[in-house]
Amino acid sequence: MKNFFFTFVCILAAAGALPAQTGTPSDFPGYFPEAAEIDASARSFNSSFEGTAGLAKIANGRLVSDVGFVRYERVDYSGASPFSIEVFTLLDSLAAYSLLTLLREGEVQSGPPGDAFADGNSSFLFAHGRLFVRITGKGAAKELLEKTADAVNAKIETFGGEQPRLLEYLPPDGYDASSLRYFVSQDAYRTWTSGKLPDYIDTNYEMEIATARYFTGSHSGTIHLVRFPTPELAEEYYDEFAGSLSTIPDGFSIYARRAGSMVAVLEGNFDHVSAVSLLSAINVSYSLRWIDDAGTGGTIWGIPSVILVTVANSIIFSIVVIVIAILVGSATGYALFTLRRRRAERSTKSIVEEDYDLTWLNLR
Repeated sequence: MKNFFFTFVCILAAAGALPAQTGTPSDFPGYFPEAAEIDASARSFNSSFEGTAGLAKIANGRLVSDVGFVRYERVDYSGASPFSIEVFTLLDSLAAYSLLTLLREGEVQSGPPGDAFADGNSSFLFAHGRLFVRITGKGAAKELLEKTADAVNAKIETFGGEQPRLLEYLPPDGYDASSLRYFVSQDAYRTWTSGKLPDYIDTNYEMEIATARYFTGSHSGTIHLVRFPTPELAEEYYDEFAGSLSTIPDGFSIYARRAGSMVAVLEGNFDHVSAVSLLSAINVSYSLRWIDDAGTGGTIWGIPSVILVTVANSIIFSIVVIVIAILVGSATGYALFTLRRRRAERSTKSIVEEDYDLTWLNLR
């Protein structure tokens, strides 16, 4: 009896030493670490929902809805420095990257953790595929937030995403990476600016937008790089661009350049030479590369030789097929003609060689 009592006391003592948690195991998706993993004393399930109605109580909920919301989950951790982990499941990796650039405190950096991350005084944000993770804790040490981010990232079992292709076209010279903002839609831009859109952005076109500050010498300003679904829409927008501008303040200039399905708008105190030099770095090229097994190149009469070789081979092949068809047809016709003639000769010969008894009947 004494042994049983001693064992029972030991079990209770061990249970008391473990970090506490509230909620059932199903309340904690796999990417929320145990409290002991990140030196927290306890964790508790806060909320989880789908549908944009619940975003009204979430910080930056309207912006989350604009980029493309699917699901929200939050778990709180207690200890010396309480903090929380929020996981947003969004439509795609572009939405996650967009939210990262819009809600960050510091500069966006390449992951891990995640595909990209940004840390701040009391927050750590990262995007992993279509998941956006926000870790916040007032007064929490930076090391704790980083350790938590690494623990969450290690538990995410989805494939990562890529940064938006649009960002690859931002000119590298004079680029201020800390100022980058990426808007997956015009609605997100309108929400982020509280409805104060530039005249050249407030349109009914479907678009994605990247903005960044630029400094070249004594000149500074902002590039709005806008991409449309098709080059035709970009051309239409570009043609309407001049008429959509309001009065430009003194010492301020606006320049634009169209490249494929993109339109770049540069505003600031740039002069003509520096503006043209900066915007000329935005180019889109379409090219066709002709490849053959022999690796030959060159042109004949201005036409790539590989095309002429392909055409010549096609003509030769067609001629060979026609000749074969004629020979097969002729041979088939000759064989049928010979067979029918031999059958006719055999029939005549048999009639001649046989004896026939003819009886004449005189009918009256």
